[in-house]
Amino acid sequence: MRFAVIGDIHADFTLADAMIRRHAGPVDAVFSVGDAEPNRDEAESLGVAGPAKYRKVGDFPRFAAGLQTMSAPLYFIGGNHEPWPALDEHGPGEWAPGFHFLGRSGMAEIAGLRVAFLSGIYSRHFSEPAEPPAITPERLKEYGYFTRPHVDHLLRQTRGRRIDLLITHDWPAGLAYRHHGKAAVGCDRIRMLTDALNPQVHVCGHMHVPYRERIGATDVVCLSQVRHGTAPADTVAVLELTPDGVLREAAG
Repeated sequence: MRFAVIGDIHADFTLADAMIRRHAGPVDAVFSVGDAEPNRDEAESLGVAGPAKYRKVGDFPRFAAGLQTMSAPLYFIGGNHEPWPALDEHGPGEWAPGFHFLGRSGMAEIAGLRVAFLSGIYSRHFSEPAEPPAITPERLKEYGYFTRPHVDHLLRQTRGRRIDLLITHDWPAGLAYRHHGKAAVGCDRIRMLTDALNPQVHVCGHMHVPYRERIGATDVVCLSQVRHGTAPADTVAVLELTPDGVLREAAG
């Protein structure tokens, strides 16, 4: 079995699919690490947090209408820039033909893989309290945070189970990478998940920087934004599942 993982798409689905086809070739499924921005129409794009100059409908309406298709079914989590009001109202499931929203957190079995996932990024105000503050529609940024209940739900669903692939938007803390050569990056809560779940592969995006490192037995693969990658492997990771159950990054 062969899979592709794509970095932050930010509504550029035609470009993302072209990169997958060129770098990965035929695959059984595609996984998105968040900030896909699958806006089916302009109204949904208005629910994406961020300055208006960065908010766009993109080309997803063509995919939603069946006028274009991806090279394989795409499974996505949410980042901090998504049409979250619409995604939350819809819930996990088929978002459009060939596109599947995994949800806020949990575990799913997809094409032979046991996949754990956590949408969103960390906020001390929202992610730490056992009962997080209510999300207010007037502050779209708050939709993009994960909460302790989301993390707890993921841990309950995965307890005692082998995890092949962990998908998060943000990076785990403790990596050697330094942003601009100085600042450490990553989230302690997500690092806790890497350590607790011990997945074969942990993929993430958010920083728009390509980076690989190994944490224990886990290969951590950080991917760049679709429009920022200078080489195909910056933005697309190719994963292979061997007959003996080993999941590993393969050459494109």
